[in-house]
Amino acid sequence: MNSLLQRYNVGHRLGGAFGLLILLSCLLVAGGLLSMSNARRELDNIVKVNFEKSRISNGMLDANSSILVALGTLAMVTKEELNEQALAAIKESRQRYNDLRKELDAFPADSERVVKLRADIDAGRDASRALNNQVIALSIADRNDEAQTLLSERARPTTQAWQAKIRENAQLQEAQMKIAYVNAGHAMANGRNMLIAGGVAVLVVSSLLAWAITRSLTQPLSRATRAAEAIANGRLDNDVATDARDEPGRLLVAMDAMQQQLQRFSRETARMIELHADKDMSHRMPVDFPGVYGELSKGINTMMFEHLDAIVDAIAVLNEYANGDLRRDARRLPGSRAVLHESMDAAKASLLAINTEIKRLAAAAAAGDFSARGNAEQFQHDFRLMVQDLNAMMEVSDRNLGKLSALLQSIAAGDLTARMHGDFHGVFAQMRDDANTTADQLTDIVGRIQTAAISINSASSEIATGNDDLSRRTEQQAASLEETAASMEELTSTVKQNAENARQANQLAIGAASVASQGGAVVDQVVQTMNGIETSSKKIADIISVIDGIAFQTNILALNAAVEAARAGEQGRGFAVVASEVRTLAQRSANAAKEIKDLIDDSVGRVAEGSALVDQAGKTMQEIVASVQRVTDIMGEISAASQEQSAGIDQVNQTVTQMDETTQQNAALVEEASAAARSMEEQAGELTNTVALFKIDNAVADIAPRRPNGVAATTITRTAKLPSKLPVRVAHQPTKRVAVAGSDKHWHEF
Repeated sequence: MNSLLQRYNVGHRLGGAFGLLILLSCLLVAGGLLSMSNARRELDNIVKVNFEKSRISNGMLDANSSILVALGTLAMVTKEELNEQALAAIKESRQRYNDLRKELDAFPADSERVVKLRADIDAGRDASRALNNQVIALSIADRNDEAQTLLSERARPTTQAWQAKIRENAQLQEAQMKIAYVNAGHAMANGRNMLIAGGVAVLVVSSLLAWAITRSLTQPLSRATRAAEAIANGRLDNDVATDARDEPGRLLVAMDAMQQQLQRFSRETARMIELHADKDMSHRMPVDFPGVYGELSKGINTMMFEHLDAIVDAIAVLNEYANGDLRRDARRLPGSRAVLHESMDAAKASLLAINTEIKRLAAAAAAGDFSARGNAEQFQHDFRLMVQDLNAMMEVSDRNLGKLSALLQSIAAGDLTARMHGDFHGVFAQMRDDANTTADQLTDIVGRIQTAAISINSASSEIATGNDDLSRRTEQQAASLEETAASMEELTSTVKQNAENARQANQLAIGAASVASQGGAVVDQVVQTMNGIETSSKKIADIISVIDGIAFQTNILALNAAVEAARAGEQGRGFAVVASEVRTLAQRSANAAKEIKDLIDDSVGRVAEGSALVDQAGKTMQEIVASVQRVTDIMGEISAASQEQSAGIDQVNQTVTQMDETTQQNAALVEEASAAARSMEEQAGELTNTVALFKIDNAVADIAPRRPNGVAATTITRTAKLPSKLPVRVAHQPTKRVAVAGSDKHWHEF
């Protein structure tokens, strides 16, 4: 029988079975509908007619009750507000009653009793409304007692009679509803009996049909279910072949096609996994699958390549970060993939933080503040090491430049004993060596200048002392000549003494000339030394100028690099920032070189001042040499005159006169020489004081301490005490000093 049924579609089988059942059901329903129609007619009459009439009658009773209550209130109270409320309630209740009465007239009277009841109701309404209006009028006129009397004696009884008629009408409708309900019950009992009988017949027939059709369906559906469960469990090798032509057979055929599609989808998925794991990450699944399989393959392709695109985009962003471009953020990814852009954001934050620290330190270094330090604690690993290295660089630069600045400040203040000490490397070591070498050269030069100045001061002091002595002796000689004019007897001895004194003065003048020549040579050497110092200082300034030029060229190169970076566009922004920092550092180096150059220029100025003073001293020494030479010539003339005096006593008066004139001239010349020597001594003292501004080693400073200013005065005082007539004998020494015989203890060396 299954084979017979499987020849037909399920629809045909079910159609035949249900057709038979429908026919039986139609007969059964027709009998039931007839019974139900009778029952419905009775129920409709109850609900739509009797119940509505009862509802309207009850509403009319309610409206009459509201009128009675409002009339009682109106008759008892005198407040205007309550009266207005009562009048409004009466008006509203009357309107409601009229509306309900009209609804009642919409239902036609079905008996004489109903017609008579409606007429009695209308008559009661008219009688009651006339009395109620009188009660209202009395209440409005403040005649409440009369109104209450009228209400209780006439109006209320009339209204109650009216309500009794309305209530009778409602009771009539209730009685009619009960009758109709009984009739509906009989009709429904007949229909129920008919339905029971027909239902049993339909149940028997439908059971037989259901058993046969179910058996023809369950077997192929069981096979389809087992195949579906196997497919759900991942087994795609199920045997679902069939030759049935009904819907379950076609279901098995469709299951077989679905299984083949799943097998192909599985193979393509496995192939994609294999290729992506091996060498071809660009492989995509075919999208020619039908329906949702095609959408699923598209979704897999989209999912895979969204991941790949996210990774490629992240790599591009990382490349930009590696090139110093931190402007772009990583693409935002949803769900668990957000860990990718969160990691990228963390990397960017770290790069921005380290970049900020580097910029801050570079800006501080460009501004000359090497005391700035980066916060290495907020970084980890290589970033922390990077900040620590930058801090070490800033610390070394700060310390080394501080030591160089301290050395230059000490030199500018005249302290040439300062030196740079410590462990330096690279350019800082070269800077230390150059600075110390400069300080050593300046110390040596200034030491030699101080020694030469002290020697000049001592020599000029001795020359001035000798000139003072010579001036005193010339005055004594003048006094002797006066005595010679008064006493010819003493002329011979006086002339001899004068000749001897002239000879000694000539020797002294020759010695003074020799000493002055030597002083001039020393001063020339000092001038040459100062010129050498000035030349070295200018060379140092030239070196600083070269450094300034290097900084300027670096600035130009940084500017060119910034221009090239601007031409490069976005790819050169990082390089432009570095070029800007290099340019800033170059400008700072130029400023530092300028400051060092200013200090060197100040030192050069001071050296130039010392050189000028030494030049002035040299000119003074030349004048002293010329003056001493003149004294030597004059003393030679004096010696010749003394010889002439010895040759002829006859010419004594003329000789004495000439000697007197010559002596007066000698006194004037000696005074001039003494003044020149004192001027040279003062200038030598100024040179010594000027050079004394520089602080050098004690060993150099103590070579020749300055002679006190009182030495010359003491010498002069001692010389003035010599007797005027003692003969003087000059003894030449192998050194540069000259000693006086006889009363030598009263003479100083010069």
